[in-house]
Amino acid sequence: IARGHADLILTGATGTRVHQMRSVHTVMQEKVAQGDESQASISRPFDKNRAGMLLGEGAGSLILESLEHAEKRGAKIYGEIVGHGISAVINRDGSAGRSLALSNSMNQAISEAGMDASEVGHVNSHGLSSVEVDKEESDAIHRVFGDRGSKVPVVATKSNFGNLGAASGTVELISSVLALENGKYFPNPHYQTPDSDCDLAVVTEASDIETHSFLCSNVTPQGQAASILVRGI
Repeated sequence: IARGHADLILTGATGTRVHQMRSVHTVMQEKVAQGDESQASISRPFDKNRAGMLLGEGAGSLILESLEHAEKRGAKIYGEIVGHGISAVINRDGSAGRSLALSNSMNQAISEAGMDASEVGHVNSHGLSSVEVDKEESDAIHRVFGDRGSKVPVVATKSNFGNLGAASGTVELISSVLALENGKYFPNPHYQTPDSDCDLAVVTEASDIETHSFLCSNVTPQGQAASILVRGI
């Protein structure tokens, strides 16, 4: 669209972590929550007592198009993509540098948008509910937002759906777009005990949205991160 090669693109993804073979692959790579708790409450990103991700399955789709094309066909416009960023960081020992990859991608998206971090309304986090990954993401948010790192609202879609695999990013983007449309944050319903290693303003209730823009970020176990910055219409 930016190159003028298309007016409209239908994009999206589908993903699963509940198929038996995919579940085995996930357990071999990442920390999956275990225990006797109900599946509905086991995913608690950034909570001190988090113990791993919840396996999920889902799909999502979005229409991306130029403003002129959307207006010409009378489409309802939910938001504008104003910036994006990607980064992959691998340490010398072969381990993933997820925190730096996330902060790199978020800074790129903010820079491309011509905005300052202070203008970002909320962060739709990767929010995996992993002890290690959540801490790395918290560190990245503080690196990007500085003194505002513990104040910028942070939502975690996976607290409601679990890890949807390839579909997570799309569903998370849709969730925040709809939150802007409704003027209300969606909560992390299972967040109870703050963790000093994740000093974040985790959203726990459907409070009013004041600034209509957000960053949506994701990272892989291998250290590949992507962020997108959206501004409401």
